[in-house]
Amino acid sequence: MRNFLSELRRRNVFRVAGAYGVAGWLLAQVAATLEGAVGLPAWFDGMVVSLLLIGFPIALILAWAFELTPEGVKLTAAAPDGEGAAPKTAKALDYAIIGGLIFVAMLIVADRLMPEKSPAVDTTANSEPAAASIAVLPFADLSPSGDQEYFSDGIAEEILNVLVRIDGLEVTSRTSSFQFKGQELGVPEIAERLTVRHVLEGSVRKAGDTIRITAQLIDARTDAHLWSDTFDRPLTAANIFAIQDEIAEAIVEALSEVMGVAAPPEINVTPVTDNVAAYDLFLKAREYYVARTRLDEVEALLARATEQDPNFADAWALHAAVISLFVEYGYAPMTDWDEHVRKNREFADRALSLDPDNAIAIAAKANARSISAQKMHSKEDFADIISEFKRALAINPRDGSTLNWLGLTYNTVGERERGLEQFQACLKYEPFYAPCAENIYDAQAALGMADEAWASYQHSLDKGLVTTSWTNFGLLAKYDNAVAFKIAANKEGMLQGYRRHDELYDAFKNIDADHGELAKDALSFARLKNQDSPGENLALLLTPLGAYDLTPLPAVTWLPELRNYRQSEQFKNYIRRSGVYDYWRKVGFPPQCKPRGENDFACE
Repeated sequence: MRNFLSELRRRNVFRVAGAYGVAGWLLAQVAATLEGAVGLPAWFDGMVVSLLLIGFPIALILAWAFELTPEGVKLTAAAPDGEGAAPKTAKALDYAIIGGLIFVAMLIVADRLMPEKSPAVDTTANSEPAAASIAVLPFADLSPSGDQEYFSDGIAEEILNVLVRIDGLEVTSRTSSFQFKGQELGVPEIAERLTVRHVLEGSVRKAGDTIRITAQLIDARTDAHLWSDTFDRPLTAANIFAIQDEIAEAIVEALSEVMGVAAPPEINVTPVTDNVAAYDLFLKAREYYVARTRLDEVEALLARATEQDPNFADAWALHAAVISLFVEYGYAPMTDWDEHVRKNREFADRALSLDPDNAIAIAAKANARSISAQKMHSKEDFADIISEFKRALAINPRDGSTLNWLGLTYNTVGERERGLEQFQACLKYEPFYAPCAENIYDAQAALGMADEAWASYQHSLDKGLVTTSWTNFGLLAKYDNAVAFKIAANKEGMLQGYRRHDELYDAFKNIDADHGELAKDALSFARLKNQDSPGENLALLLTPLGAYDLTPLPAVTWLPELRNYRQSEQFKNYIRRSGVYDYWRKVGFPPQCKPRGENDFACE
């Protein structure tokens, strides 16, 4: 052993090993730095380290076999004893190698022992709220019976909608402000969470034929009241809208005094009805509509509102909107769709005859046409539908429903990037609007942004924005969430009680294999459990496995797990019958689809 170590030393193997270690470590650091600075692929530094590791034994073998002499490189066995590097040179080289190894060791130890610094966070964008920013909190219900919460919330929302129209004033969305309802938080803390400088809070008391509305504007930084007032009036529609007008004008006047917000000459809150009972019914219906719950009650409330006031344009428009959602949200069977389309058009046209610029009516009518095409009940002009959505957004650019419907329509025609843009705009204005929160991660997944989609999905879960009826099974399988996958597949309306959930999960893990028998068996089970046609949400689970007769919803048509479906004749039939193919011929094909000859196409 001693002779072997002496031979290693004589052949400079130790020197080469030390020099290689120092030089290799430096090269690895340079590779890691270049990867981030120059934008090299993520595998670049790993490849460099792998090559260095492969090269290490090769360098040792060469050091054993060869030696650098004054006459050049020679085989070590042929070199006379004593020939090689001069003793002084060899000793200096040894010192340099030892110094380099100590330096590398010190850096490694320091990296392990020193506390890791958190990445710097830029807080300048969000930590300091704009001076002209405000949040309108839900007004407290102080009515004797305590059953007027919908009315007090509605008054607060109406004031918010007035303030949104004022140039230079940043107004937090309804869903953001109303999330604090019922929480024991002070105004400064709420303002900090919403990143606003001012907060409007108040209360509403309805008692008999009188109404009292109290409101106060608070500077959250100083907790000082900039303005407050109480309005006691007879309960009439005219008085309700007059109070909203007065509150908005008082807020703008107060803010203009302290920060120069330009107050318009007149705010002019236009009364939408002169009937208190109709307005009361409308506010109750809108509360449920925004939450997408109890839509059957919403329809009944709006029917009564329009009976009370046949000239109530907003009630007719909201009636058209909710009717277009009945089938999608399971409040009516698909067989009733034609009747719902007829009502949608009737109600929307009635609203537009009263108010030609009613954004809700314009969007609701366009949405019914879009859904009809998606379900192949009619062939529609998608270019015109998109134009109508844009017309509605020009009137009311912050409306979450319109942004969501336009995003879904873009998805239907395969314009995935534009669809994602609409969902992102929706969440910008309404961060807690569940339909857009659910659609955004499907849109990201369809664009191949799996990690971003998974992050959005988890964020939506954390915020309570994922409904039980909608599941992205592909994401759950990709990120190995077998339990969540099986729970979602086993719920009511899907495959509750089915015996092959393990196989369903394994199929999604190996989506390109042939799962036709499993899809057929699962579909037969669903039809035995439900004599009506299987629910559309079942297409989320079974169409990727081969149940191509279940037309998937537009939000998922372009997901990676549906690539085999996009090669099917059923998909081509859907594209042609809906009007999507005519749209492509008119405006151009999306990147994932190409024309073939004069009358055919193919999609990835």
